[in-house]
Amino acid sequence: MNQQSVPDLTLFDLLARNWQRPAAIRQICFNDDDTLLAVICADGSLAFARMADNEPPEARITVDRGQATISPRQGKAAPLIITRVKGARSVSLHRDGGFLSAGANGGLLRLSRAGEIAETLFSIDQPVQAFDYCAATHATAIVVGDRLHFHTGKDPSSAKANLPGMASEHVAFATDGTRIAVATEERLIVFRGGSELEPLVGIYLPAPPLSLKWSDDGNWLAVGLDGAGLCLLDANAGRNVVLGDFPAPVRSVTWSAQEKVLIAAGAYRIAGWSMKTPPFDDNATGALATGRVGLVLVDAVAAQPEGRLVAAGRSNGQVVVAPIGSGEELVVRPAGGPVTALQWTRDGRHLAMGDALGNVAIATFPAQLFK
Repeated sequence: MNQQSVPDLTLFDLLARNWQRPAAIRQICFNDDDTLLAVICADGSLAFARMADNEPPEARITVDRGQATISPRQGKAAPLIITRVKGARSVSLHRDGGFLSAGANGGLLRLSRAGEIAETLFSIDQPVQAFDYCAATHATAIVVGDRLHFHTGKDPSSAKANLPGMASEHVAFATDGTRIAVATEERLIVFRGGSELEPLVGIYLPAPPLSLKWSDDGNWLAVGLDGAGLCLLDANAGRNVVLGDFPAPVRSVTWSAQEKVLIAAGAYRIAGWSMKTPPFDDNATGALATGRVGLVLVDAVAAQPEGRLVAAGRSNGQVVVAPIGSGEELVVRPAGGPVTALQWTRDGRHLAMGDALGNVAIATFPAQLFK
């Protein structure tokens, strides 16, 4: 009788919990206390994954003669909380552990931890193209049609500002909530947050935006572009530069607050620039090579909020973690569907990932792994 060999376990098998969804993962988002992960699929369905884990890695680690080993999980991950939201386009955290979600029918919904629709936070009979919630001020920036709305939640009315060009799917608050960035098809505009929505800075973009991200200190804005690289804006001085040497669209950008580094997808390795010497005069100024050069493109990146690691997902499904500026990297997931989303918890212990085949996973790293 032929004896079948047991396949070798990967780090992903040992550290991750994963769930299968009915369509490609569009977006993932942790709530404000990192107890839930919201998952939106391309079909508009929205579900929550519980962060509580009955079999954390620390409970499965044994040490024998100084050698640590980790045992595989024995049970299945807790099932997802399936919400009744249909046609969801985007999601963000909200206060009290809940979430905000925009759907196809218009308006902005507040969801409880249990996945129930608690209220309609912003009511309108048109689809919400984009929105962002500011945890510091509890205000919400909402793009509907060719208008930006500034909504505080205390007043049913909202401040409004007209947007030039086509409607945007990209809006973002600076961390302190004092400024709001909106990337339309042709322009990037920074508004002062509040009842006036005064435009502060406006520049033209050479291509449609695919991603938009403020640095944690509010000094810089990065816009990933479709086929034209990356636009970097000094939000205080109004200077900008386009970093165009990318072989693929820049669908994902991230900032390392600790290292003061901008990191981008769209290349065959993790691309980065130090903002201590920003690349305004020369694109190579401040450039940092991180991780290894691969044969497939990096599609998604996410920096640890308070660490020096960055996670990168490739189009072959591989997910790696690397120290910024180092050629070393740790393969967390060796293969799978093209990676569409990555996000860390605030403590940098958990990494969530989603892919184009509908798989969503949470990898939990034991403290011993990075010592």
